[in-house]
Amino acid sequence: MIKEKENKFENLLIKLLKHKKIIIINVTILTLAAVIVSLLLPNKYEAQASFIAPKKKGLFGDVAGFSSTISNLSRVLGGRLGNVSEEAYNYLVILQSRTVAEKVIDKFNLREVYDFDPDDPIEDVLKELDYYVDFNIEDEGNVVVSVVDKSPKRAADMANYFVELVNELSIEFSIREAKNNREFIEKRFLEIKKDIYLIEDSLKSFSEKYNVLEIKEQVKSAIGFAAELKAQTEMAKIERDLLKNNYGADHPAVKNADMKLAELNKRLAILEKGENKKLESSVNFFIPFQQVPETGIEYIRLMKEYEIQSKLLEFIYPLYEQAKIEEQKNIPVVLVVDEAKPPQKKTSPKRSLIVIATFIFSFFAVSIYALLKESFLEIQKDEERYKKIQEGIINQINIFSKSKKNDNTQ
Repeated sequence: MIKEKENKFENLLIKLLKHKKIIIINVTILTLAAVIVSLLLPNKYEAQASFIAPKKKGLFGDVAGFSSTISNLSRVLGGRLGNVSEEAYNYLVILQSRTVAEKVIDKFNLREVYDFDPDDPIEDVLKELDYYVDFNIEDEGNVVVSVVDKSPKRAADMANYFVELVNELSIEFSIREAKNNREFIEKRFLEIKKDIYLIEDSLKSFSEKYNVLEIKEQVKSAIGFAAELKAQTEMAKIERDLLKNNYGADHPAVKNADMKLAELNKRLAILEKGENKKLESSVNFFIPFQQVPETGIEYIRLMKEYEIQSKLLEFIYPLYEQAKIEEQKNIPVVLVVDEAKPPQKKTSPKRSLIVIATFIFSFFAVSIYALLKESFLEIQKDEERYKKIQEGIINQINIFSKSKKNDNTQ
C-alpha cells in the first residue's frame, strides 16, 4: 500500500518535472505581474478617533422635591439619562445617518476623491464612503470612528469631522428636547401664577365680606396636610405628563408615574371624604372637610387652593429656571478620548501578502494545467480509449441539444 502511494507520488512528480519549463515561466510571469500591480496600488491609511458620552444629570437631577420617579429614571430608561452604552448607540445612529455622510462628502469633496462624475447619483458616493468608514462600540462603551483614505491627513481630518458632527447634532437634538421641556413647564408655571393671583383676590374679597381673620389650628393643620397631598398629586401629574411627552404613553417610566398618581389621588379622596380609618395613624386626628361648618367651607377651600398652588409654585419655579438654562446650553456633549492623528504606517495594500498568495495560487493553477495536459496526451496515445471518450462527449452534447430543443417547443 505504501509502495503504491510512493509510485503515484513519483509519477506525479515526473509529470510536473516534464512540464517544469511551462510551470516556471508562467509562475514567474504571474508573480512578477503581482509585484508590479501591488507596487501600482496606492497606499491606504487608517485613522481612528474615539469618544465617550459624558456623565450628565438630567433636567430634574438637582431640583429639590422631585420624586424618585425621576431620580431613578436612569435605571428605567437605560441610556437616555446616563447609561453610556445606550448613549453610544444613539451616537452610532447619528454617525450612520445620511445627513452626516452628505456633510462629510461635501466637506472633503469626496466625489472628486473617489473619481465620481458630477452627474453620478449621490447614492453611489454614499456607498463608496460607507466602504471606507467604520463605526464600532467598544466593550468599555467608547465609540471608535475609523476612516481609510489614500491621504493620511484626510483620513485623520475625516475621522475628527465625524466626531465634530456627532457633537453638533447631539447639541441640536438636546436643545430641541430642552426647548420642548421648557415650553411645557413654562405653560404650567404661568397657569399656577395666574391661579395664585385669582385665589389671592378671592381670599381678600371673602375676608372683607365676612370678616374672616383666622380659623382653628386643627382646621389649619387639615388644610396644610390636604394642600401638601394635593400638591404632591399635581407634581406627580406634571412628572407623568413630561415623561409622556418625551417617551410616549407605553414607556415603563410613564406607567410607574401613572401608578404613583393613582395612589396619591386615592389618598386625597379618602381625606376629603373623611374616611380616616384608611389613612395612617398620623393623619387620623385631622377634621374631615365635610364636618367643617358651612360658614367656613368656602374660606377653607380658598385657603387649601392657595396652599396647593403655593407649594406647586415652589416646586416648579426652580424647574422652570433650570429648563431655561438647559435650553441655552451648547457645550460639547461628547468627550474625545483619542483625537485622530495622521497615521505614519499604511494599512494596505499588503504587497508581500499579494505576491506570496499569487505565487502559491499560480503554482498550483499551472501545475494542475500541466497535469491535465499530460493526462490528455496520454489519452490521445491510446486511440481506442480516446475514441470512446470522444464519442461519450459527443453523445452528451447531442442529449443536451435535444432536451433544450424540446423545452423551446413546449
